[in-house]
Amino acid sequence: MSVPTDIGADVHLDHVGYIVRDLDASAELVRQLGFVLTARADHTRTDAQGRSVPAGSSQHSIMLHSGYVELMQITDPHAGHQLASAPLQRHGLHILAFGTGDAVACHARRMAAGVQAGEVLYWSRPVHEHDLQGTAQFAYFGSGWTAQDPSYLCWVEHRTPGLLRNPRLLAHGNGARALRGIRYAGPAAALAPWAARLCAAGARLVHDEPRHKRLSLPDASIEVVADARYASVLPQALLWGGADLDGLRAQCARLQLPCRRHDDGTLEIDLQSVLGMNWLFLPASTAA
Repeated sequence: MSVPTDIGADVHLDHVGYIVRDLDASAELVRQLGFVLTARADHTRTDAQGRSVPAGSSQHSIMLHSGYVELMQITDPHAGHQLASAPLQRHGLHILAFGTGDAVACHARRMAAGVQAGEVLYWSRPVHEHDLQGTAQFAYFGSGWTAQDPSYLCWVEHRTPGLLRNPRLLAHGNGARALRGIRYAGPAAALAPWAARLCAAGARLVHDEPRHKRLSLPDASIEVVADARYASVLPQALLWGGADLDGLRAQCARLQLPCRRHDDGTLEIDLQSVLGMNWLFLPASTAA
């Protein structure tokens, strides 16, 4: 299968989203690893009559200087949330969100690239931090999705960016500063179709072999690798930059979390039981 290398879209890695079984328990583990979390917030959406109604999900976020990570729980599977069926398939990383400065224009580009995209939607969530108050508003749209897909692909325009980050939310005790990438793994025959979807989403293919594909964004990379242990392509690891690896390793020992240091200096923490994948923290020489 031929994979397009670049469609010229101006997008970046905005965030990834986990759908977790227990938001409170997941948030507590993340805090113990040295992350600062936003206050718990309930999503709302604008319905056809222009009313703000519950969207059926609650979340915390790990805000970073580049990108962020969302921990989300489906609280009402009947409220119309697009990913309400995801927990029936698996818990873990389900959302790969690309950032754009103009959701409507980006939507037109994606449609021209052959993406089967839904309409642009307008959602919000309250911000109730002790040092920051307001309503975070965003416009977004997503591609066609089933719960068996590697990830739900969506594109987000943040309409109130000043409410997303403040110095306190970025000051993580473990030093983490950036979301650097995602690694997917699956059968070799399934890599090219997923890489093609990522290219249509706006990523650029920079390495193309039958068993290993790498795609680039302005601020991150996406790897798709062959692994016979997987029956389908799934998220395997999340890559972070800027953290204190020795401190994280010591904290994993205190928490009895399995982790290991690779020859290249990367620290890998096994979070399969809670988040369905591992987190890879890059050494300073490669995390910048």
